[in-house]
Amino acid sequence: MVGFILLHRDIIEWEWYHSPEVFRLFIHLTLKANYNDKKWQGVQVKRGQLITSIAHLSSELMLSQQRIRTALKRLDSSGYIKRQPTNRFTLITILNYNKRQSIDNTINKQTPLLTTNKQHSNNKQLTITKEKNKRKNINNLKIKESKEKFKKQVFEHSQYSNKILNGFFSYWSELTPCKTQMRFQDEKFFEVEKRLAKWSQNENMSNIKKGLEKKLLTNR
Repeated sequence: MVGFILLHRDIIEWEWYHSPEVFRLFIHLTLKANYNDKKWQGVQVKRGQLITSIAHLSSELMLSQQRIRTALKRLDSSGYIKRQPTNRFTLITILNYNKRQSIDNTINKQTPLLTTNKQHSNNKQLTITKEKNKRKNINNLKIKESKEKFKKQVFEHSQYSNKILNGFFSYWSELTPCKTQMRFQDEKFFEVEKRLAKWSQNENMSNIKKGLEKKLLTNR
């Protein structure tokens, strides 16, 4: 086997660069892939393709067959190769081979080695970000609706002063650390009427206690 392959410097930014087995396998497949279309036992093997097997790759790279399977799966799922297994062999296609192994393209620096895959990664990240923002907006809307409903339930009890009602609502409508629900929703049982009565009683006791302390200080 003669010739060479082109390797861009931006390979060091590749997602599998620091995974020795995946990186080594990808380079090995690129080296073994056809530079020109050929036929092998009646099978058309195009440029950028090769015919091999798990056992053969295991022998060539001196890695276990399980490690070869894992590395192939990662390259396949990441969009760098495509596998077409048969009962005799596996046809592997190096995706974007022409772009990566074009001298003109390399000299003109039009398409770096990993451009396509980086774009795919960026698009995927953008989709994830949009989905997160969508979920966040939906959650904020649900919180807003729940808060308005809870406030209405609290202020229906007009027998209490606005100070009592506002304090009660402010405390129990505070968001929990996860930011997905309010404090009262984190309780296993919560009856507004009973909780308000207890809240009012505690407030009255607190005011009485403060009044006594102030009276004692005044009489000294």
